[in-house]
Amino acid sequence: MAGHSGELKISFYRGGLRLAFKDGRLVEIEPWQPTPEGEGDYGDAGFGDLTFLQLLFGYRSMDELDYAFADCWASGDKGRPLIDALFPKCHSNIWPVS
Repeated sequence: MAGHSGELKISFYRGGLRLAFKDGRLVEIEPWQPTPEGEGDYGDAGFGDLTFLQLLFGYRSMDELDYAFADCWASGDKGRPLIDALFPKCHSNIWPVS
């Protein structure tokens, strides 16, 4: 999604994030409050509980989360391509903080 301008709204159901892009660069991240489905703006992607962390750290792809968890979704027009580009499945090395 090179050169993308627009926004991506990610719902965690009780809260969410709005990511703004301009010319392919992330220019703003801010808290965002989704509305219930069918009542307005519920975002471009949704993740229940802590499932987003599996995507964030590369443990699972969006397709895998969509298959394993009924409350994980991404809209096809904008959400799915951006989520796939921003959070690819990959190996990660996470160190505990002590």
